[in-house]
Amino acid sequence: MKKTFGDYFVIIISIIGSCASTFGFGLFFLPKLNNQGWVGVLFLGTLSFFFLGYCIYLISKYRKRIRYSEIFKDLNIGFAQLHKIDRQDSVEAKEIILRLIELCNSISDSFSRINGHKVSVCIKFLMFKNKRPYAQTLVRDKSSSTERKSGSKDKSTHWISENSDFKFIYSNFEDDNIDTSYYYKTKLPIREGYNNTRLHNWPPQKTFLNKYNRIKQWPLKYRSTLVVPIIPIEANEQDQEAIRGFLCIDSPKNIAFNSQYDVDILKGIADGLYNKIDILHKLTLKEDEQKKAIERIIKENR
Repeated sequence: MKKTFGDYFVIIISIIGSCASTFGFGLFFLPKLNNQGWVGVLFLGTLSFFFLGYCIYLISKYRKRIRYSEIFKDLNIGFAQLHKIDRQDSVEAKEIILRLIELCNSISDSFSRINGHKVSVCIKFLMFKNKRPYAQTLVRDKSSSTERKSGSKDKSTHWISENSDFKFIYSNFEDDNIDTSYYYKTKLPIREGYNNTRLHNWPPQKTFLNKYNRIKQWPLKYRSTLVVPIIPIEANEQDQEAIRGFLCIDSPKNIAFNSQYDVDILKGIADGLYNKIDILHKLTLKEDEQKKAIERIIKENR
């Protein structure tokens, strides 16, 4: 938050100075100007405000991009947790879970630094019940884990078919005409057709009043979301059966993230995650034991 204020402090002072100068000039000098003077002042004033607005545009567009150079330390710490697993001769599921939590913390710190507000991160594990796929929250970053349900505390079954983000990626994955490498949506409270397991009986947005009520009564902790599948990044290793879960980041802001940069970052992280999540997948391969095994691991770690 401090960095965001610092980015805009100078422009705020500029706006105040411009308004004060305009008011003072109008109060003391405009009554003495002829028509040519009025035209000249109007031209210069318009030009000044144009450049002021252009500066605001440049700051809002590029200043955030500059902060991407500051996230490598956090991401390196996160990947170091994954590399620790690779350096061990044998690893237990609980050890993997602990490392994944640290990774989520690092990703959260990175994207919070970029966006100037708290960004939540979670890793979803793809599971099946009677051959029907659903997403189970495996780990969250330390901040969001205190305020959201996961593991044995979450009594809901988050079917893939009832969640727009997971359904879009999973159901269309082998359709070459659809880019299912990520799901990115903003302004979720008024997003037409957005579905989530926790939005049952949520009122439609047919009128302005419906939209207003949806915004005010929005039950989810986030309003923007970006999701990528946990899958190898190489195209020849990708198919629906190779998906092991989903890496999700979300924000309480209506507009957050940058699909041009953030998607590539998350894809790289998901590729690094794949082998570790695949280990858990193999440890819980039997369908009838899968849910109990994962929930036991999560519960032991809480």
